[in-house]
Amino acid sequence: MPWTIDARFKTADNRAVVEFILRHPTLSAHDDAAEALTDSAQGLSDARWHCPDVHAYAYVVLHTQEGRIFGIAHGQRTLAYRLPTARIAEALAEGGAVHAEIGPDWVLFDPWQGTRPGAISRWCKIAHDHAVAPPERRDR
Repeated sequence: MPWTIDARFKTADNRAVVEFILRHPTLSAHDDAAEALTDSAQGLSDARWHCPDVHAYAYVVLHTQEGRIFGIAHGQRTLAYRLPTARIAEALAEGGAVHAEIGPDWVLFDPWQGTRPGAISRWCKIAHDHAVAPPERRDR
């Protein structure tokens, strides 16, 4: 079944991730990957998640109350977070990889391979804090 994305997410700020989702209309997320993504956001007061069809294992995104997407789960084991430019080298050194299909500020993590305990939640918090920062304080 093809998925789309809610109109509320179709903003200039989300353009890269929305285009990625629309290029892959059957983008799915294994329930373990979706759970790892949503678990990584525990305790982040402004974090929300969206899935176009939970029962059919569609992709899952994390977003702020204002609709800025900062995380996505798709496939069997893929989590990706939109990170501040200044933190990308650090994320890569910790086993992340640039999610080239979305953009250079999105970093992929495999929560079950080569990731230290707590690292996924830490990167989620960094992505979240970047997403809720005022635009003038975000490095792009």
